[in-house]
Amino acid sequence: MTRCPRATLLLVLAVAGCAPVRPAHRRLPFDPPPAASAPPVAPPGVPEERFPERAAWREPWAPRPIAEFRVTGAVRAPVVVLAGSCDERRSDDCGCADDLILVAALDGTLSAFAPDGTLRWRWSCEAPLSNPPLPAPGDAIFARCDDGTLAALDPADGRERWRVVRPCEAGMCGPVEWSPWAGTAFVAGRGVSAVARCGAVAWTHPAPGPFPGRLALSGTTLVAAGLDRQVHGFDAETGEERWRRWVVGGVEGGVLELRSGAVVVATLYGRVYGFGLPGGVPRWETSVGELVRGRPAEGTDGTVLVPVADGALAGLGPETGVLRFRHAVPAAVLAEPLPLRPATPDAGAAHVVVADRDGFLYELAYPDRVGPPVEDPATAARELWRFNVGLPIESRPALAGATLLVGLEDGRVLRVAPGTPDCTATEDAP
Repeated sequence: MTRCPRATLLLVLAVAGCAPVRPAHRRLPFDPPPAASAPPVAPPGVPEERFPERAAWREPWAPRPIAEFRVTGAVRAPVVVLAGSCDERRSDDCGCADDLILVAALDGTLSAFAPDGTLRWRWSCEAPLSNPPLPAPGDAIFARCDDGTLAALDPADGRERWRVVRPCEAGMCGPVEWSPWAGTAFVAGRGVSAVARCGAVAWTHPAPGPFPGRLALSGTTLVAAGLDRQVHGFDAETGEERWRRWVVGGVEGGVLELRSGAVVVATLYGRVYGFGLPGGVPRWETSVGELVRGRPAEGTDGTVLVPVADGALAGLGPETGVLRFRHAVPAAVLAEPLPLRPATPDAGAAHVVVADRDGFLYELAYPDRVGPPVEDPATAARELWRFNVGLPIESRPALAGATLLVGLEDGRVLRVAPGTPDCTATEDAP
């Protein structure tokens, strides 16, 4: 990242209005909602979104750990890969040589590693870190600590640029949502707040919450769902509550925004809801089991993938919530699923990696939602491989070339290779 001289940076911040925020709110170019016509042109300085990387492994399956590195505390947050330019790939695991691997630990440290495991830098929050860091390319790395602290770090060396405290209950501080279009971070806990890229608090709404899961931003609508059994829609520019909807059960995992612009929430009572934006119009409701704690994910084909604590992964149609498949596993699935594109095209199927509390990783192939109707949802998905890491997995694995990065309670981060590396797969067109 290009850094400006200190005097220039101060001038830029002053011009950008990063002094104390005035009561009158100016309109900001928030992320535009999806449109059927040509997408809007991004403002200067907003990096292009990289298409989800293809998994660079193929048959024969031989899942195994090929490397590990350690941090100084238990890892419950997902490992995050800050993508580099990827001008060069490592031949052994097909990972980008200039990626940065970010690991948050419960001892309050955030560690940055090179792909070979070399420690680049380490930063301390002085409070547990159970949320993953959020890289904002071209801006900073945001860290949300369990005491409510939000900090912005320099990706190059981990130096702290600023920190601000937003109130939250212990263990109930939600992760950061970032809008590059507006240069604003959104956080929730006990209430919801918007924080400018320089650390100035733009607004705070005292919604009851608490909100331990992720927020979702679409257009100028910020959506939050928490343990108060309500889904809230806020004006992202002013913090004014636009609408609220009741659901059956509290929401722990947060809100999923679909590519269509709708949002999905799953509750602790196993109910899943779809809402249209910007008005929060209820679209569908369904049940997938007794308990859902993790956040759903959107598959590469658009299927809503719901981790079920009863021990299953459920796939729902995004338009109606109809059950497309329900694949049972031996233990609770708490981690958000990891959709991916397989190295070898699989006609009529989409792929996802699932992790459970018994320490197993699975890759599943399930029917593409544009395919024919599914006769038996219980047998519709097929398991390609499984591997046990030896400890429970509560967080989503990270894809890095031909490997998966998995954080564990004993402070290790395992690099697992599911199959035969094929670096040419990363060069395929989407």
